[in-house]
Amino acid sequence: MIELPKDKSIAQRCAVLNLDFDESFIGEDIKNTLQAANQFAEYNNDLTLNLGNSGTGIRLLTGYIAGSGKKCTLIGDKSLSNRPMRRISDPLNTWGAKISLRENKYPPIEIAESKLQSNFIYELEIPSAQIKSCLLLAALSSKTKIEIIEKIPSRDHTERLLQECDAMIFREGNKIIFDGTKEITKKFIDVPKDFSSAAYLIAANILTDKDIPLIGIGVNKTRTAFLDVLEEMGAKIELRNGCIISNEQRADITASLNKNLKGISISGKKIPNLIDEIPLIAIMAMFAEGKTTIRDAKELRYKESDRISLLLDNMKKFNPNIGLAEFEDGFEIIPSKNLNNDGVDLETGGDHRIIMSFVIAALVTGKKVNFDETESVETSFPGFFEVIKAWYQ
Repeated sequence: MIELPKDKSIAQRCAVLNLDFDESFIGEDIKNTLQAANQFAEYNNDLTLNLGNSGTGIRLLTGYIAGSGKKCTLIGDKSLSNRPMRRISDPLNTWGAKISLRENKYPPIEIAESKLQSNFIYELEIPSAQIKSCLLLAALSSKTKIEIIEKIPSRDHTERLLQECDAMIFREGNKIIFDGTKEITKKFIDVPKDFSSAAYLIAANILTDKDIPLIGIGVNKTRTAFLDVLEEMGAKIELRNGCIISNEQRADITASLNKNLKGISISGKKIPNLIDEIPLIAIMAMFAEGKTTIRDAKELRYKESDRISLLLDNMKKFNPNIGLAEFEDGFEIIPSKNLNNDGVDLETGGDHRIIMSFVIAALVTGKKVNFDETESVETSFPGFFEVIKAWYQ
């Protein structure tokens, strides 16, 4: 059985909420968030907390600490220090927090002592689980009430964790209503295996004609749009032994291909719940028949790298004959079977998802790929290269 890491999204939320979970086989992002959250829980005021490369960690902790009213500074590595943070500081400051950013945009995040209003209503301008979760955690730590209007649903791990811990939180239409004045019940959380990590092996199974089951994977419906895309492209996906533990669905996943992959178009409401898998979808599109178009994915430009430009630049290096068009919010791929097997040097931008996606591409072609770094993969999928070598090469 292939061993996969714990779900990064859920584990980091557990860390911020100080909920116990099995801390074995976790990536560097989770470790950094755990360390920072534990430091804050122990010392509680006027700290500098280093989140490394964890964008989820720094955004969630900003909300939780701002709600607590304590003074704190949050920093990160070079990559994280160039990721935009106004999407969380603006609503928090409107609510009553006192947060300042470098150049009014980037970390370090300086949080001054403050007190949030007792009630707050906020409409999400973009579908974002991190912004939503940041605000929910601020309501919890400040013991206030919040109503979040979410027109396009995003990942709901925070809501599920709060429900599991007996919080007063519910959804009413497109509104999430949370009463943070009620204490939550601290519980042990059984964190499923990470779907985003499993996605690379699902793709590897399909593209290399393997039949390796992936066991105990989190299949929360706000995370698995990637499986719907694969089926639309022509793959056969099966979920077995499904169950719900700690308010999160999990199952064993098998994937196969009975016919050739075909290109597709993806846009609109489908995008938020497969944003992390879009580079991998692009790789699969390289080996499909027909054009693939991705739109409404501008969020990709604000990840660990500008994933749109970096992805397309590397795809062109990988196969100079491929047809590519870049848009502000996405791209178009016209595959070409005219591919030489010359080795290629790719730039990663310190982005683990770019690296793992092109490792999967290399499995299909046998092409030797050299990356300018691979250490960033440890942030989310420790042991990735060992898994690929043991099971797919």
